[in-house]
Amino acid sequence: VLSVVRKAEERVVAQKNNKEYLPIDGFAAFNRVSAELMFGADSPLLADGKIVTLQSLSGTGSLRVGAAFINRFFPGASVYIPNPSWGNHKNIFADAGVDVQQYKYFDKETIGLDFAGMKADLESAPAGSVVILHACAHNPTGIDPTKAQW
Repeated sequence: VLSVVRKAEERVVAQKNNKEYLPIDGFAAFNRVSAELMFGADSPLLADGKIVTLQSLSGTGSLRVGAAFINRFFPGASVYIPNPSWGNHKNIFADAGVDVQQYKYFDKETIGLDFAGMKADLESAPAGSVVILHACAHNPTGIDPTKAQW
């Protein structure tokens, strides 16, 4: 185990947090700082209450919760995942009854991001589609958009 992981573990234990269940939407302080990290602490979307965050178990667990949400509240919506994506992503959404489409991501020629293909595919997605973006360290390629591309 990396020493930094051991140090983080020691810091968590030293906080002597209680062991009670979290509220259904997770740890509020974690949700708040996560949203600030993603959208910026001064984001008008956050200030206007247009961003909602919740904490869920793992990436796979979070996608499953999201898939159930999409199926229930946005029936008929398609989810767009990158091509390639982690092997279970397509099945998670399909098993929840959500249509899965893919958008271009990896360019085999440059061994990099197919940004033009990605943009074209996402621009042609129907209104109301849901797009899954890997915020960093795209799985399985490890290739991320540049700051300018974001």
